[in-house]
Amino acid sequence: MAHFCTKCGTAHVPGARFCDECGKAVNAATAPAPAATPALPGVKRRHVMIAGGVLAVVVVAGGALAWLLKPEAASASSFSRAIDAHLAADEAVRDKLLCLTNLPYQKEEIRVASYDSSTRQWLDILVRGGLYNAPVEQSSGGWVAQSQFVYALAAPGKAALHGDKLCVAKGVKVAKVSGYDQVRDLGVQQVAMAKATLTLTDEAAWFSKSPDRALILQRLPDGDLQVRLPMALVDKQWQVIDEAQMSQAAMTGAIGKSSAAQGAGMLDKLKSVFSFGGHPAVGKWQAAMGNVLEFTSDSVINNGTSTKATFTTKGNTVTIAPEGAGEAAMDIIVSDDGSTAQISMGGMRVTTLRRVRD
Repeated sequence: MAHFCTKCGTAHVPGARFCDECGKAVNAATAPAPAATPALPGVKRRHVMIAGGVLAVVVVAGGALAWLLKPEAASASSFSRAIDAHLAADEAVRDKLLCLTNLPYQKEEIRVASYDSSTRQWLDILVRGGLYNAPVEQSSGGWVAQSQFVYALAAPGKAALHGDKLCVAKGVKVAKVSGYDQVRDLGVQQVAMAKATLTLTDEAAWFSKSPDRALILQRLPDGDLQVRLPMALVDKQWQVIDEAQMSQAAMTGAIGKSSAAQGAGMLDKLKSVFSFGGHPAVGKWQAAMGNVLEFTSDSVINNGTSTKATFTTKGNTVTIAPEGAGEAAMDIIVSDDGSTAQISMGGMRVTTLRRVRD
């Protein structure tokens, strides 16, 4: 069958590639058009993109949630944060650390007997700080006349008062902390005993300028600005807790797990875990005259001489009954923070003790 060129009409044999007359290509195979990729509908493409974004958000959120649910590790930073928050939130706690209550500072005048040299020396420090006027010596009158010194509160002293207290600063924060490496498990509750060295913030002007700043610090309940605070992991964060909560943790295994009454001796048991043990007066104490007394769980050591004794505790008061004739019983009233104590005999205060820290 003859084939013809579509341009000039000249016949050509089957299988010829070009026309012999005009040179036009003949019998050229038409290349098939590439198949078009069907386009995704716009709505479907948006759904794919949104689904990918949601998956990424879920992955990130899951990681963040796992991080948030992870309990806070016991560390210097976590303990410092917890203690700083505790001190900032509780004004009464700050006052115990920063304020002096050894005299009735709210009175316009303080009268001191001439023989009370210790109180006079302290008030003379406050005179140098500008809080009191120089003392005026007067006679007490009465059947037995005695000389006494009258210290009148000056205007700066009135401005420095916080109620009936004389405070050296408005704030305090952690400078150094330890104890985070000695966490104990009480059932499901983790607890620790933190020892923190504190530093003052926002000091009172009279105190910061006083030439007797170091001596004034020594008169504070914690003159070395070191405190021991019970800690517990509560709601996945370390927090400062009180002794009642410590006792509850020892009984129930968790803070807030039960409202059961505190068991007798449970707090002492918990404290023994942290090498506290015994009664509140256990340890070394320095008396006002400089001598050092040491109380153990069953003895009193005075100037190297040990005397066996029976200790009875009621709240913060420890009654000591030495064994043997000629030894009188005495009471030791330990302050709430355990840094100072008062010795009394027959209801009469004998001297003040200050704890000697190792």
